[in-house]
Amino acid sequence: MRKFLFKYWKSIVYIVGLCYLSFAPASDFRSFPVFPGIDKVVHLFLYIFLACILVFDNRELIAGKRFVKLLVYAMIFPVVLGGVIEIVQENFFPPRSAEWLDWFMDIAGVLMGYFITAKWFNYRLKQKR
Repeated sequence: MRKFLFKYWKSIVYIVGLCYLSFAPASDFRSFPVFPGIDKVVHLFLYIFLACILVFDNRELIAGKRFVKLLVYAMIFPVVLGGVIEIVQENFFPPRSAEWLDWFMDIAGVLMGYFITAKWFNYRLKQKR
């Protein structure tokens, strides 16, 4: 357990922060600048960074060419997490609501973060050879 916590501490801290932001009352964020669609942009960037951190924490899978396992850890898990968060918001944290477009932005962020980070690591591996 300690080895797991030490290896994935960045992912764990980020996911806890993501859950806090997802479930905190909207009144906590009234002082932030707002424009139409800002919540979609926030979803996109939160999940880009989540995917980047998950790929980074599992970078040995890239070197070992175990992409299926990496796909599960860095793509499927955050997509499911985003969907679960939307459902929990709708049912347990009023006045928060679930929106399909929020989840689609989560998915877009995961895809972008995964491919950006995976390509960067592949590039770095090729440079070392």
